[in-house]
Amino acid sequence: MAAHAKSVDELKARLAKLFTEEGRLRGLSFTPRPHDVFVTTLAKAGTTWVQQIVHQLRTRGSMDFEEITEVIPWVEAASDIGIDLEAEQVATPRAFKTHCWYDHCPKGGKYIVVMRNPRAVAPSFYKMFAGWWFQPSDIDVNTFVKSFWLARGKPQSKLENSSYWHFYASWWPHRHDSNVLWLFYEDMLEDHLGAVKKIATFINCGANDEELHQLVVKQSSLEFMKKHVVKYDDHLVKSRRNEAVGLPKDASGAAKVNEGNNEAYKAMLSPEVIQAIDDAWKLMEDVTGFSCYEDLRKNSSFTK
Repeated sequence: MAAHAKSVDELKARLAKLFTEEGRLRGLSFTPRPHDVFVTTLAKAGTTWVQQIVHQLRTRGSMDFEEITEVIPWVEAASDIGIDLEAEQVATPRAFKTHCWYDHCPKGGKYIVVMRNPRAVAPSFYKMFAGWWFQPSDIDVNTFVKSFWLARGKPQSKLENSSYWHFYASWWPHRHDSNVLWLFYEDMLEDHLGAVKKIATFINCGANDEELHQLVVKQSSLEFMKKHVVKYDDHLVKSRRNEAVGLPKDASGAAKVNEGNNEAYKAMLSPEVIQAIDDAWKLMEDVTGFSCYEDLRKNSSFTK
């Protein structure tokens, strides 16, 4: 009988089967149109939130979808769950989600890159996996972050996901590109309306439509999305892939809509793990010249 992973090694082995090799490579070989929009984030850095904003802008507030992946396909998973990336979508511009670093991301479209404090990303990633891929009693958060999240590095092939640092370091040289919009998750929390306006302008959907902006702010709020939480829980992916990776058919971790609490790590992570996350920033410092996340965020005038 299928069961949850009992160790980090077992978790890694199962995650390697989340996408079929054929399906993932087919997705990464996709050729976008110039106006296609990619929500390009590391997992737990605002992916679902930005998907919702994009879809609400391009449809003027439609909630007529089963799960967000149905209308904004996940590039890496689309083939395995029966979604044709080449197909027309319910609205324009077409929109897609990806967690790919720059080197492997399909080129030719427009890219919304969202960055979030790594101290907050790591425990949020754990919360998403706990109860779906493993039970918290089997793998605690500090073990997970040290042995899984921090252990990720530079992808050796298109079948691997990058680390947090390799992901953002790969996109950093493109932050000024005309087809790239770089946002900080914390800035979005502080100025939700401002973020909606930036995205509207970037994707050319109602850039000057104040009524639309207010509607999208309402329908991409935490309160609104929690009322429709089943539309953001990845159940399309889970229903197609759980059994294939050895998980119970009904295994489902925490929904992807959460409080967005950037301070939760203080209660969840040990001082040693927090320090390890900070130490791993060295790669980003070498690339950007900024010694920590907050310095980079506060001094990045290109997002203002």
